[in-house]
Amino acid sequence: MSSILAECHDFNFSESYAYADMVRKHIFDDDCVIEITELASDLENQIKKPKKWTLLHDYIKYIISSDIESNFGGPGWDYDCIEPLFSILDSHGVQYKSLDQYVSDLYKEDGTDVEPAVTEEMLEDHKSEYALFYFNEIVLEGLVSVITKEVFTLLFSDRNAMKKFNLKIAGEMGERTPRCKYWPSWLKTAVFCREKGLCAICKCDLTAVWHTTGKLAIDHIVPINLNGINDPTNLQVLCQGCNGTKSGNEIVTSNVFPVYWK
Repeated sequence: MSSILAECHDFNFSESYAYADMVRKHIFDDDCVIEITELASDLENQIKKPKKWTLLHDYIKYIISSDIESNFGGPGWDYDCIEPLFSILDSHGVQYKSLDQYVSDLYKEDGTDVEPAVTEEMLEDHKSEYALFYFNEIVLEGLVSVITKEVFTLLFSDRNAMKKFNLKIAGEMGERTPRCKYWPSWLKTAVFCREKGLCAICKCDLTAVWHTTGKLAIDHIVPINLNGINDPTNLQVLCQGCNGTKSGNEIVTSNVFPVYWK
């Protein structure tokens, strides 16, 4: 297996499209009371320079976790409530113990591999414990992290959503963020791939520039002058012409992409 393939994620997308739509609606809802910066896991560093775990990751994780808690959790969360989640965990490859294995491990004697005989009574006695403690942690950590990664991948390609997301952040910022002076190679590769090697505005081909010089014009969708930040979600690749004509007080991007065929 190549090193590149080893770093890839095998996307399932079974729930991710629905959650991407949910998160996108929250982003464009001007009446939404969720403050993005309040959810940030490391706000001070996330706004100063690009981090692989972005503000959008935090936002997505919060919305997905809240939805799962609302639909499957709460004070009345019991074993019967979580059964629909088993197939979702399986489809995303999230490892977890079955109720039988969980109970078996509880009764297994220390220092032995002998599996105890699990009875129906034992299963009934531990169903609530399994659902409320063990399974709750598995779902909120394992499943949510996988779906968050997939939803981010879907939404990061939507530059209009990224513009709206960062306009909301700009409205929450109390002071201007210093412009990042260095773009890491992983960030340049990510935005170049997202733009499919084209300028985000005029769509001219930048592959020759990238392969010969390795230099790209990284632009802030919401400019620093307008309280924009250095989070990857606020960045796009432009050609030298578009980058030179776009002012520091102007917000210009688009969701124009080439189609596969006409």
